[in-house]
Parts: sequence; structure tokens; C-alpha cells
Amino acid sequence: MKKSVKPLIVFVVFIFVSSTLLILLYVGIKLECEKLTKEKVLTENKLVEVKNWKTNLIAQDQALSSEERIEAIAQNELGMVRRTEPPIVFKVSKVRIEEISKAIEKKYE
Repeated sequence: MKKSVKPLIVFVVFIFVSSTLLILLYVGIKLECEKLTKEKVLTENKLVEVKNWKTNLIAQDQALSSEERIEAIAQNELGMVRRTEPPIVFKVSKVRIEEISKAIEKKYE
């Protein structure tokens, strides 16, 4: 009996096709990983840019709202003058406040 070569050919073709599919699958996965890695790096760079932009905005806000700047604008452009005398301070005792509160409560009962 002669042995047939067909099973061997089928086996070799199966191995060849399987290895080709595995190699294609590996290359596809590798390309996708590289694409995602590149996207990650670009996103991280964008995040750094946004953080820098935010820091710059905070610095500008602080510079624009500084007390020295506001005083200079008030004096130079608006003609305002800084108060030289101390502000008026009213002192009221706690007892007096309670008396007034009770009087108001009685009035509205």
C-alpha cells in the first residue's frame, strides 16, 4: 500500500495558514498598541499645555487683582484719595442689643 501525500500537504498548508494568521494578528495588535501609545503621549502633552495655560491665567488674575494695581488706578485714573483719618467705629454693648431685640419682639407680637 502506498501512503498518500495528501494528509501531509493538508497539514503543511494548515500550519502555513495558521502561522500566517498568527503573524498578521500579532502585527495588527502591535500597530494598535503603537497607535494608542502615540495618542497617549499626545494627550499627556495637551494636558501639560492646559495646565500651563491655567497657571498663566491664575497669574494674570492675581496681577490684575493686586491691591497695588487697584490703588494706582483709583488714584491716577479716578482721582480717589486714600483716607487719612481712621474709620468711624461704633461700639454697642451686648446688653443694649438684647434690649432692642426684646423691644422689637414686643412690638410685633
